[in-house]
Amino acid sequence: MKKLFALADRYLQESDWKTIALLKFCLLGLGITVGAMVPPKYKKTVVAIGLPLFFVTYLPLMAKLLHLAAEQAEEEWEEDYL
Repeated sequence: MKKLFALADRYLQESDWKTIALLKFCLLGLGITVGAMVPPKYKKTVVAIGLPLFFVTYLPLMAKLLHLAAEQAEEEWEEDYL
């Protein structure tokens, strides 16, 4: 769990305001999709807006997170074996 928190801290330290804004839009898209408690008549429209917003913002965020996780794993490996 400590490694996960360390990775999250590093992610935020290396992020600028644009990345944080993207993260917030990602969460907005997920919230809209999950919380689509609207009448069935409008549900498809709400999901059609929320789901693409979520994926368009989620993919770049996860790409950055995976890149940082790989760097962290490489640094830990170097510390352990070099």
